[in-house]
Amino acid sequence: MTTANRFLAGLSLAVPLLVSAPNLLAMEQTTLNFWEIVACPSENIEMEGSVRLQTQSAGGADHATWVFQAFWTGDAWGLDTGTDYRLQGKWMEVVQENPPFVFLWNDHFELIGNGTAPNYRFYNKIRLIVDANGEISVDFADDAVPCPTIDFEIW
Repeated sequence: MTTANRFLAGLSLAVPLLVSAPNLLAMEQTTLNFWEIVACPSENIEMEGSVRLQTQSAGGADHATWVFQAFWTGDAWGLDTGTDYRLQGKWMEVVQENPPFVFLWNDHFELIGNGTAPNYRFYNKIRLIVDANGEISVDFADDAVPCPTIDFEIW
């Protein structure tokens, strides 16, 4: 999944969770399914798997902080060769609610090829800060997306 797709999917899942505590407790038990096709240098690869979601609130004296994590696992195969792959990864978002508002996004995924099939490593780190005056600063620490997404569904 491309960085933009993961970011948007994460926001669409995380924002409603952060609105109320009952939803947060319910989401800790939630597992969703996904399907994706990516265009890797070796060939297009199709993936199917699941993502387990969990959230945690860590309140402090000055700041309320939410942690949203998604653990991805799945099987994959090359569309031309039928080569088997395995997907594993973790995606974490941390939101500090009080000014300065801080949003950290860190994901890392591995598409591991069987036998002589290549391995692909995906990762991304982003930090957004909104100060008390509403000024936004964005830091992109690092990213690698060797296989852009062609198609993606989550349910």
